[in-house]
Amino acid sequence: MAGVVVAAVTAGWAGGSSLAATRSVCLQQTRTAIAKDLAIKAGAVSTTAIAQASNGMPQCTFKAGRVSVIVNVDNGPQPVWRLMRKVVEATQIFGPPPPGWKAPIGLFGLGPEASWFPNLDAMMANNDARTELLTVTVSWKHAKQAAMRKLARAALIPYIHARAKSHPIPVNGY
Repeated sequence: MAGVVVAAVTAGWAGGSSLAATRSVCLQQTRTAIAKDLAIKAGAVSTTAIAQASNGMPQCTFKAGRVSVIVNVDNGPQPVWRLMRKVVEATQIFGPPPPGWKAPIGLFGLGPEASWFPNLDAMMANNDARTELLTVTVSWKHAKQAAMRKLARAALIPYIHARAKSHPIPVNGY
């Protein structure tokens, strides 16, 4: 996986609140964790920040060879409720399950409702402050689900513990 060009890009964003907040969406701790999980040097992991992904929220793409990890940091309203609904809706099947369908897998140690979604190759959790919905999507051709889950977890943990810079809902309520 050598030869990957390192393009560290930082981006600022204004979140779902009226309070503008900036921080790099590409965390160095995640880059290091991905490199450690893949047994490569951190310099072999490139990062690209996008201020507004398709959901209007910032995201960072980490790439190393044929492996791509996308971390979307959604600080829109009610992240805990939205994660809970995603898990519930992903488990609902009316009638016989379609071929290849797999229910989300609950994860220990990443907070309530944290789950791996096998059909999406994605892991979702809330940050420690419960102000962000974090989604880590792994693209790794021919990799086993267990290796993808392990990599997603390694990428997610620094974001869970990173200090949130803005709060979509004021502390004193609506």
